[in-house]
Amino acid sequence: MSTYVRPVGLRETAIMQPVDIQARRKDYRTLFSGTVTTNGNTADIDLSDFSEMEVEIKVTSVGGTSPTLDIYVEGKFEATGDYKPIISQLGITAPGPLFPDPVRLRFRFVRVRWVVGGTSPSFTFTVAAQLMV
Repeated sequence: MSTYVRPVGLRETAIMQPVDIQARRKDYRTLFSGTVTTNGNTADIDLSDFSEMEVEIKVTSVGGTSPTLDIYVEGKFEATGDYKPIISQLGITAPGPLFPDPVRLRFRFVRVRWVVGGTSPSFTFTVAAQLMV
């Protein structure tokens, strides 16, 4: 007597497949959006749930004479309150999107800091982050 055994694929069974949920979890945040005419920074932003970050800096408007903009995303050393630049985009002079290299997050808190130069400079920009666990 011969017995036929039908092959069964994983999609056709109730067998659970392991899934790394954390590697797939993403979040999107706007770290800063606005118009600046002087140097400044944001308040601390808690990103403790995430381990990697990719940033887009999108400059939409530039004004003034010979305007320049430097943007830093800085991590905060909680023990001392000091900040360390983890992403920087320097010498921005024109509108457009910029994509600095992604970074591993080793800080609980980050902030965005900007330095403007030129005569009567004005920049409108957004710093948006794509975050992964």
